[in-house]
Amino acid sequence: MKSPVLLLLCLLAVSANAASPVLIDGVDIHTQTDEGVITAGQVLVGEGRILALGREIPVEKIPDNTEVLVLNDSVITPGLFAAYTQLGLTEIDLEATTADANLDAIGIGPAFDVQYGFNPNSTAVAVNAAEGVMYGVLAPQANPDILMGRGAVADYRRGTIVMPHTAMFGSITAAAANTVGGSRAEAIGRLRRNLASLGKARGKNFAPGPGEYSRWAFAALRKHTASKKPFVIEAHRAADIRQLIVLAREYELDLVIRGASEAWQIADDLARSQVAVIIDPLENLPLNFERLGARLDNAAILHDAGVQVAITVNDLHNTRLLRQHAGNAVSYGLPWQAGLAAITRIPAEIFGTPELGHLKVGGRATFVIWSGDPLEITTYPTHILADGEWQSMKSRQTRLFHRYRSLQQGNFKYRF
Repeated sequence: MKSPVLLLLCLLAVSANAASPVLIDGVDIHTQTDEGVITAGQVLVGEGRILALGREIPVEKIPDNTEVLVLNDSVITPGLFAAYTQLGLTEIDLEATTADANLDAIGIGPAFDVQYGFNPNSTAVAVNAAEGVMYGVLAPQANPDILMGRGAVADYRRGTIVMPHTAMFGSITAAAANTVGGSRAEAIGRLRRNLASLGKARGKNFAPGPGEYSRWAFAALRKHTASKKPFVIEAHRAADIRQLIVLAREYELDLVIRGASEAWQIADDLARSQVAVIIDPLENLPLNFERLGARLDNAAILHDAGVQVAITVNDLHNTRLLRQHAGNAVSYGLPWQAGLAAITRIPAEIFGTPELGHLKVGGRATFVIWSGDPLEITTYPTHILADGEWQSMKSRQTRLFHRYRSLQQGNFKYRF
């Protein structure tokens, strides 16, 4: 394995002529396509695209001015993709002026649009992006409405919104039921009534009653339903998930279940209904009565049944732990490639951005180079490429590390 110093020198040599094509040699390439894994392979990058990849790229395909970066024993994967996060929406959880992911208001629900609160300059964004998190689905958090609003796909390296209105988020958990009187029956009932009322709410004379959505909220819900984009509903009990499957079938919704602690109990139903799930594999404790069936091999059972499984981390400041959580799922039976797919390709597919999450000729030259197995916590990103441009590996945390690594008074500096 190359030393970090040698890797840095190689990168500096390439960066000096960033406009030139770059050939990365000696790496294991996890394409997340039908090509599978290319061991000890090569990737040729130029003009922001992958020009070629394979075990040995023919010499005639390599331009004369190509820079060569040899990284034996390294691993290339697509950038990590968080399927559910508030990274970039919330800076400090307990400081309301920095938290834009939830709305304490009734009647707005589906019209709430988190894309306008995205802050790419958040220090948390830089910390996680430097560890391979390149994309994330910005999602609203729980609020007084069963439907909490619309999410958006963010590109953390570019600091932009890739796709607005990518999904409608909601919840029928016990906590959500408390906002409508305390019963999940009413939570599901209200969701049904809202979907059934979409036509009635179209008229100019529509006047919402107490607790009903505004005309703008109904318009947002109607538009999203017509778009056929996902409805991501948090639910944990198998019984609640069954109710949502029936509802999705009736209203032809693209349903995705988030949380899904007891989803393994109805894995075959989910597979037949083509309902994807977003889970945190480490949430395996019966924290309340709706999670009594939580278990560590949930992801493996769902995958074996044919369910699309995406993995998330319920801690925005540590979204970078996606790969550790995927590794834990692998240790409990999820195939390794499925674990990688759960944090790269599958979220991209679920949320309608199939050009992300995989590596292919002609595709975007956007990927992470790791020092070894990315699902092992002892490895780390050595290089990150976004649309053919080498990215900074610095963040506030790396600067603090270098600032305080020596506490000798003579060497202490206040500047980064």
